[in-house]
Amino acid sequence: MDQFMKAIDFLKRERDEGFCCPHTREKSLAGLPSNTELRRWLSKGSVMINWQNPKPGDEVVFPILQLMFFPGTKSQVTVIQE
Repeated sequence: MDQFMKAIDFLKRERDEGFCCPHTREKSLAGLPSNTELRRWLSKGSVMINWQNPKPGDEVVFPILQLMFFPGTKSQVTVIQE
């Protein structure tokens, strides 16, 4: 059975568990991206999940086989690639 979760909720969970995310460029003491920054990254297509660029409210399907931030740029960060 496939599991679903909104893209923004998935990134929040991963960030809160310490699994993902590139450090923020905003002024955060922890260096972790805020909810607003995660939402902005998704809205701009800066996050690729399972070879797709979901918007914040889009559902992502588990298992997650690929998670990439800033694809195609010098700042590209691949977190999961199977």
